[in-house]
Amino acid sequence: MPRWPIRLKLIVGLSLVVAMMMTLLTGAVVGLRAFHRSNLTLTDQLRELGASKDLLQAVMQLDLDDRELEHFLSDQSELPAVLESEAAGPAASGSWRWSGLLLVGLAGAESDRLGRPPIDDQVERTSGPFITILDREARRRELLDRLLNRLQTARRALLRYYSELERNSLRGNRSDGRDEFTLAFLIDDDLTGVLRQLQPDLTVDHLIDRTSIYLARHPEANLLNAGPWEPFALTRARLDRLTSSAIALPDKLHSDFFLVLEASKRHYQSSRVLIWTVALAVLAMLCGLTKLVHRWLFTPIRLLHRGVRHVARGSFDYQIELQTGDEMQALAEAFNDMTTRLGATYADLEQQVAERSRQLVRSERLAGVGFLAAGVAHEINNPLASIAFCAEALEGRLEPVLRTADPEGTGDSRVVRDYLRMIQEESFRCKRITEKLLDFSRCGEIQSQRTNLVELIEGVVEMMRHMGKYRDKTIIFQPREAVVAFVDPQEIKQVILNLVVNALDSMDAGKTLRIEARVSGGRAELTFRDEGCGMAPEVLENIFEPFFTRRKAGKGTGLGLSISHRIINQHHGEIMAMSPGEGCGSTFLVRLPTQTQTPRRDRGAAEPARGRHPLCKPGMATGEDDAQTSPNLSIQG
Repeated sequence: MPRWPIRLKLIVGLSLVVAMMMTLLTGAVVGLRAFHRSNLTLTDQLRELGASKDLLQAVMQLDLDDRELEHFLSDQSELPAVLESEAAGPAASGSWRWSGLLLVGLAGAESDRLGRPPIDDQVERTSGPFITILDREARRRELLDRLLNRLQTARRALLRYYSELERNSLRGNRSDGRDEFTLAFLIDDDLTGVLRQLQPDLTVDHLIDRTSIYLARHPEANLLNAGPWEPFALTRARLDRLTSSAIALPDKLHSDFFLVLEASKRHYQSSRVLIWTVALAVLAMLCGLTKLVHRWLFTPIRLLHRGVRHVARGSFDYQIELQTGDEMQALAEAFNDMTTRLGATYADLEQQVAERSRQLVRSERLAGVGFLAAGVAHEINNPLASIAFCAEALEGRLEPVLRTADPEGTGDSRVVRDYLRMIQEESFRCKRITEKLLDFSRCGEIQSQRTNLVELIEGVVEMMRHMGKYRDKTIIFQPREAVVAFVDPQEIKQVILNLVVNALDSMDAGKTLRIEARVSGGRAELTFRDEGCGMAPEVLENIFEPFFTRRKAGKGTGLGLSISHRIINQHHGEIMAMSPGEGCGSTFLVRLPTQTQTPRRDRGAAEPARGRHPLCKPGMATGEDDAQTSPNLSIQG
């Protein structure tokens, strides 16, 4: 799997945390922006609605009946004529007296509406008709100024409303403001037209610059294009349209307000969906981060802790399986290598301890056997010598008598001779056994010297040529180099002889013993590989124990390999026995130092040349030298 260092995993985790924070921040910003936008939209709409209310109130104060409107429009041309008639004389004054009375009546009605004293009182207090006319003109001027002030107030209200309308349109706080703009343009045109009618001597421009553009694009909206108008009718039409436009404006604003509310609701729903989506995304990232932390951090630490506890309890075969692809996996692999080495070391130590324990037991047993053998051999040697001497002497003395009594030697004389000879042979055999026991119990000094092991092996192989009982068995020894070691040649020769004799005794006719000698790792190695009966695992464990043998009684003492093991140990060497199983042959490996070593002191003795293999089954060819059979041993080398 790809290698992911912990540093890279930390960067990934930090990136996820930053992504979660940025996602939450984005959702919060979007939600706050939507709320702020809705709040501003509603606030602006309320401001626009308030401005439209002020505009409506200002326009409604301009509502004049037809009599008042006609009075304002007609008096603007009659006053200069009245003044000229008064100058002509009393005869011409009758025509305007009735007009003065109409003006007084209008002023009286206005005074009643405003709660002022009636204008008749003012007329009565005058001293002449000219003064009365001037008072009426002043009153009319006062009413006209008041009307003009209301028109200016309406224009200011219109300007304030148009400012709110234009600002909201620029901010995008409305979906469609064309109707409101149309009404604002019409109201502006009507207010301007009324002012122009009331003040013909002044130049009055539109309050809104875009009104002229609108009227140019929509000629039907301009009342002047509808045909010739009388001043009264034109003004009346403007006031009527002005009133209807002001009344229709709140309805349009309410419609737009509800549209804004619907848009704010949609923004709220979209913001809510966005917030939930962000929350779910952050939750998913949090779950992923938790899983990654558990997989990359907690699980490896738990497995490492478990592995350490297993190793602390002695389970050196426990392996930690990690596939994280980071330093944790490298640590687990190093830990597995360490436990493998510890297990191998522990197994080797156990093997060494078991081997040392067996050697200690073997040494104690050999020591006990040595003391016992020394005493028994010393006590038995002399009687055995006496028996053998007496039997030999008796045979010499009885020989003439037996020859005289039985010249042919076919009767009892032959039996006597056989019995005497058997007594001698068995006595000498027992004597040789006691000599072995004495040699086994004797403490000897190792005399190490530079020795060519190839020559020792060749000497042993040459000696085996004269032993006829190993007929039809082959020894192959083909040395490639001289193998020199610092050993006691006589002791090592006895070891080689024991191993060769045991191998030959374990093989059937036609089998082969292969001997190899080489230098490996600074030590001399001797390998004896036979094709004999082989050994089972339980036999391999006790092969070097004293008196351990698998032969039938009387065919072996079980001391040959034990003494060979002791000799090799005295030379600071090693001897190992290996076998795949019974019937698969055996291999003995001997390692000896090639440099000078301080020999160990131990109870030692020369193993007899006729050592027996401990695994030979009953009935195998074993025994003493067969002098009656001619040797037929094939030796190659």
